[in-house]
Amino acid sequence: MIRYIQNLIAGPGSLIKGMAVTFKNLTSRAITLQYPTQKQIMTQRFRGLVDLDPKKCVVCYQCVKICPTACLSITHRDSLEKKKILETFKYNMEFCCFCGLCEQVCPTQAIHMSKIYEIATDDHERLYINLLDQGKYNEWANPT
Repeated sequence: MIRYIQNLIAGPGSLIKGMAVTFKNLTSRAITLQYPTQKQIMTQRFRGLVDLDPKKCVVCYQCVKICPTACLSITHRDSLEKKKILETFKYNMEFCCFCGLCEQVCPTQAIHMSKIYEIATDDHERLYINLLDQGKYNEWANPT
């Protein structure tokens, strides 16, 4: 019986407290973005798809060794000057966990994480990217 009376007394107080929160949020500015016409600006530390600057790459294989999901693969050939020349640099974004370890370990900062976050596709083959291709992210960089 005592609990019933306590609930009768506490009920209007909790109702007033709930209504106060409702009215406070009713008069505040909305924070919802009208996606896809409005897009969130990514922060400096955001890690999107892996990108490569092929001119800086020294083919050290550090990114391939540190990748926990083995989503990067490199092939090279040796030149006459005993220098490694990058032939292919494949990125399987299906396996990528966007950890950024490849970016951290790269001695020449050839690898960086892009700001692209809209990567939906219905074709499994488009998830395999050649990072040496200039237009590799055109379809995801400017979606319609």
